[in-house]
Amino acid sequence: MTFISLVIVLLLVQWWGSGKPLHRDQWFFNGWQRLPHANPRVARGPWLCVLAVAVPVVLLAALVIYIALCASELWLLLINIPVLLYSLGRGDYAGALQSYTEAAHAGDSVKASSVLDTMNLDPDLRGSRNSGDWTALNREALRVFTYRGFERMFAVIFWFLLAGAPGALAYRLTVLLWGHLLDVNDSRAGQVGRFLTIIEWPAARLLGLSWALVGHFECCMVRWRHLWLSLRTLTPVFLVSVLVGAMGEESDWSKSGDARRFQPAARIEPSYSLHLVESAASMFSRALLLWVFAAAVVTLMV
Repeated sequence: MTFISLVIVLLLVQWWGSGKPLHRDQWFFNGWQRLPHANPRVARGPWLCVLAVAVPVVLLAALVIYIALCASELWLLLINIPVLLYSLGRGDYAGALQSYTEAAHAGDSVKASSVLDTMNLDPDLRGSRNSGDWTALNREALRVFTYRGFERMFAVIFWFLLAGAPGALAYRLTVLLWGHLLDVNDSRAGQVGRFLTIIEWPAARLLGLSWALVGHFECCMVRWRHLWLSLRTLTPVFLVSVLVGAMGEESDWSKSGDARRFQPAARIEPSYSLHLVESAASMFSRALLLWVFAAAVVTLMV
């Protein structure tokens, strides 16, 4: 049922786009607001964040286990589909990417910056840029769109395939909570962000391997091998590095340590950096096809 649920959800996403009709998060934020009143002793502690995510996930897991043991698998399908659709990322990724590239081709840096601010989850990184430097703007766009492409779909699919609907829901709620804490400047945002980096670690590394298989293998794997073990490397930094490697951008790594000495070949900027942004979507599409194919093979073998 896991593979069937995934295929149905991907078809629905092609039809109506990222499950937007199910993206209603107010129930979660209402519960978050009530938790301090329910347990004043942990009102400002990190355990409140764990509780906010754990309660709905544990309830869903209990329902899934009950259905698996006592009911038809059809009911499990009816749970997996809406939960997976809900767990997909928010916002119109394809529309935002198109808006940015159109603004870049038109030289409209104000519109391009506005699109990046909308897509950027971290408010501290919004608006703090030189909008006249298109090369820097395109490189930031690559970071923003690469991470958003990962968190909206690939991390969700990874945890769904690994832990079912509860895994996908747990990831999405963690991202929602992290974004909310950043917006209100809560001190716990850093702790949730570090935890998010840990749970994104395996999905990001697997996606990096996928890009190596569907893109330039050698350039991608050089970057992947030097970064894959590092938990200090933030997910967007890792993803951008391996993605540009998969698109053929070479790098030179120091033999004396972990420091990277990047020596780019002569390229015309900002056209080259914009080309990287425009090519990111096709790399995501190739990796998605690879994941679906692998999931189908595993399903047939089990």
